[in-house]
Amino acid sequence: MSTTDTITVSGSGFEYTFDKTSGLTSMKHDGRELLVSGRGPRFNVWRTPISNENVSWGSAEVEEWRAAGLDRLDHTVKSVSVESIADQVLRIHFETMVSAPGEDAAFATNYLYHVLGTGDILLGVRATPNDALKEAISSWIGRVGVQLGLQDSLQQFDWYGRGPHETYPDRKTGMKTGVYGGTVEEQYVPYVRPQDYGNKSDVRWATLTDGSDGVAVFGHPSLNVSAHHVAPENLDRALFTYQLEDGDAVTLNLDHAVTGVGGTPIQTLPEHRVVPDGPFSFVVGLRPITGDESPMALSRRTLPYAFASADSFGDLTVDFDDEAGQLDVSAIVRNTGGKPTDIDVPLKINDNVIETETVSLQPGTKTRVSFEQRVGDAGIFEVTVDSLPPRLLTVPQISLAGEWLFHRGDDSSWKEPGLDDSGWTSVTLPANWEDHSDYTENQVYGWFRKRFSVPTEWSGHALELPAGKIDDVDETFFNGTKIGQTGSFPENGYETAWSEARRYTAQPETINFGSENVLAVRVYDGDGGGGLYSGPVGPITATD
Repeated sequence: MSTTDTITVSGSGFEYTFDKTSGLTSMKHDGRELLVSGRGPRFNVWRTPISNENVSWGSAEVEEWRAAGLDRLDHTVKSVSVESIADQVLRIHFETMVSAPGEDAAFATNYLYHVLGTGDILLGVRATPNDALKEAISSWIGRVGVQLGLQDSLQQFDWYGRGPHETYPDRKTGMKTGVYGGTVEEQYVPYVRPQDYGNKSDVRWATLTDGSDGVAVFGHPSLNVSAHHVAPENLDRALFTYQLEDGDAVTLNLDHAVTGVGGTPIQTLPEHRVVPDGPFSFVVGLRPITGDESPMALSRRTLPYAFASADSFGDLTVDFDDEAGQLDVSAIVRNTGGKPTDIDVPLKINDNVIETETVSLQPGTKTRVSFEQRVGDAGIFEVTVDSLPPRLLTVPQISLAGEWLFHRGDDSSWKEPGLDDSGWTSVTLPANWEDHSDYTENQVYGWFRKRFSVPTEWSGHALELPAGKIDDVDETFFNGTKIGQTGSFPENGYETAWSEARRYTAQPETINFGSENVLAVRVYDGDGGGGLYSGPVGPITATD
């Protein structure tokens, strides 16, 4: 290793160079350069907007992205440190600020490069959006990951993941996991207007080679990967395919998460959106590969990925068995240091340490620690392990699925909690109203009502109410107060929202804690099925 304004790390057959102002800038294998100069891995949240993110019928999310400068991010290095943390493991830590010139919205970003004697690079990234960025983005961002530029000669793209076609989080269930391949140019998808394309989901490994030698990347445990031959800035500006230009590099995106694509004209569902509420932490692996090496075999090696993790604790899970009253909590614990160590793992409920388990870990290893606890019959419990972001557990779990009351027609007084609804029909939801009645006409209205009690112990909290998918338009009321609407009724220019899962919030001042509450849903069916036809319908959860 040598250090001046650059840091050079070399070993058997490899030489990597890190510039102290920009990160990894050179990746040579047997004297051959694999990276395009200055285009090593950079934190990236920009993707060329898809049609759904450009059009005015939705929220035109791209307008917020550009206003926040997500399409022109600069990376400013705040500090660099180098240390040997284990035998043949060198850590290079870059602390950076990522933002557009003149913009307040930013990510505080840490890169933890670990160069192993085998030539592997384990890269851990932690990016924390500041308040200005969170305020600037009201919906979602396109992706979270790193982007790098590889030599143009590396045109053969192979991967082990979903395929053979492009896939996204909401467009992948029909694609099987396997080994697929083709040229980088063959990954292009000719949409009417050029936009993001070629994402591959659930990728364990991918290679870019000249048919023999090149670069292998590994997910930990998996990644979204895309390889583009089109220059990124050209793809962003082109309106037609003939305006596209080949770049001087292969642009490789290694993404921790990407937002789905939705439908026409349906926005991406909430569960498939990348929301910048951070922090985001992820690990990827890179290494040169030769034609006589198997990427599948390389992916199965046990490497010290825990070194590259930016967090000692992660992957918090909180489950509750309502019948047994038992809380099950677990988290991953990692030894990110260079020495064997004992790590205390505290379980916290409502900021009190309830139980502590101590685990002994070798350098670069991890384990999952689990806890079981009984909690009270009712209450709001803030649960976490160590300093991980806590989860709010709402006990008991109140489901909205099951028995409701239904009435065909439309009357604004039906939202009132004191309404005498004894003559309404009892139905079981979720289900199309054609399935629980003979209401088969189109362009008609119907109402649903459900009564339930809210424990006194929940006092002061807002409640989140998943109301499932409703065909086609709804207006939802809690104790007579409107808490949400999805789609547009005919009087305002009909627009269906049949495929969107509703999730509304009731504020504390509208809730009768310790007594009965009424949820009323007004529904308009334009065509086809009607009603609260699909889940998730509940459970109700408390929010801050």
